[in-house]
Amino acid sequence: MKLKTFFLFIGAFLLVACATTPNYDEELEAPKREDPAIERQQKENERLGRQTAAQMGQTLKVPSVTYEFDSIRPPDEAYPILDKVTEVMLQNPTLHLVLEGHTDLIGSDDYNYWLAASRAAAMKSYLVSRGINAERIRIHSFGKTRPITRDTTPKGRTANRRVEFRFTTRKWQAVY
Repeated sequence: MKLKTFFLFIGAFLLVACATTPNYDEELEAPKREDPAIERQQKENERLGRQTAAQMGQTLKVPSVTYEFDSIRPPDEAYPILDKVTEVMLQNPTLHLVLEGHTDLIGSDDYNYWLAASRAAAMKSYLVSRGINAERIRIHSFGKTRPITRDTTPKGRTANRRVEFRFTTRKWQAVY
C-alpha cells in the first residue's frame, strides 16, 4: 500500500511539474518585422506627393491614394493629387490616364473587384468634374489580386487599399 501511494504521489508530482513548465518557444517569439514593401511605398508616395504639377507632367508619376476600409469615398488627401493630375492632363491633351483600383485581402473576390472599381470610378468622376474628357480615362479593377504586401496587420492592409495612376500616350484603339 505504501508503494502504491508513493507511485501515485510521484505520478501526480510529475504531472504537475510538466504542466507548469514554461514553453520557452512562446516566450522568445521573435518580433514580426514590417514588410519592407510598405515602407518603400510610403517613402515613394511622400516623394511623389511633394511634386508640383509641372514636375508631375515631366515625370508622369503620381503617388497612389490609400483608402479607409470598405470605403469608396476618396480621402481628403487625394484631392490635391487629383488637382495636379487635372492640371497635367489639361496641359497635355495627348495623355491618357489609367486608374487601377486595389483592395486588401479581406472579403470575397467579387466584392473586392466591385470595391476597387468603385474607388477608381470615384477618382474618374472627380477628374471629369474638373474638365477632363471621360474618354481619356480608363478604369482597371484588380481587387485583391495584386497586393503590395501579404502583411495582414492594419498597416499592411491599408497599403493594399489603394488607387494607382498610370499616364500613357497610347491610343485606346490600340491593343492594351
